[in-house]
Amino acid sequence: MCKIIAIANQKGGVGKTTTAINLGIGLTNKGNRVLLVDLDPQGNATQGLGFDADCLDTTISTILRKIINKDYAFTHDFGILRHEEGLDLMPANIELSVLETEIISLFFGREKILKTYLDMIRTEYDYILIDCMPSLNLIAINALVAADEVIIPLHAQYYSVRGLEQLLQTISSVRSNGLNETLSIAGILYTCVNDRTTSFRDVQKILKDAYGANVKIYDNYIPRSVKAEEAPSYGKSIYEYDLSGKVSCAYGKFTDEFLTMHTGR
Repeated sequence: MCKIIAIANQKGGVGKTTTAINLGIGLTNKGNRVLLVDLDPQGNATQGLGFDADCLDTTISTILRKIINKDYAFTHDFGILRHEEGLDLMPANIELSVLETEIISLFFGREKILKTYLDMIRTEYDYILIDCMPSLNLIAINALVAADEVIIPLHAQYYSVRGLEQLLQTISSVRSNGLNETLSIAGILYTCVNDRTTSFRDVQKILKDAYGANVKIYDNYIPRSVKAEEAPSYGKSIYEYDLSGKVSCAYGKFTDEFLTMHTGR
């Protein structure tokens, strides 16, 4: 059964796209069929996988407009790109910002447009990952309504912890208002970590004390690395760009931990 995972945090620069790409390709390397949906008008996941977002005729905006217009006469692979490392991608570009204003004007069903699309294609995949934009607008709500679970990448910094509560409240509201009553939090993933600092240990304690009883905090975390920042400019995952590096090792271990939670193996 396909799992739809939203990778979300309203704060920018916390490693959402890096996590989406490297978890996606990590899962692909384990033999899973994986689709990454770029749901950010900046198109960072699209560009990070080596595609020119501004030159694409078909993006997630194209698909969502078809859903809005009840035009379902398209194939399941329509608009989907295949990355050389085996990951499928539904790309995005700035057109998604224009689409948001159109969605706001809808009266019925505006929170479930993405869900309608993903429900049409989910049988084609084992995992669908949604790389959310750094905000909690209507497009992001669409991701939470469509998802089964949420992964929250989080910088191990005090200010990042302060902003976490707003996202958790939004997830709770999506559940309590009947938009997605079964939505759960897969876990919080620390990113850009310098584990030699006392501030990281302080943040770990704050988060564990505040949320540890109710929210999974992954045992594995992603260290800070220049290589991880360079890889997207070459259109490659960290596995392809720096296979023996500490970040590829960390994402490999995180992928294993994620799979163990889902499969028990």
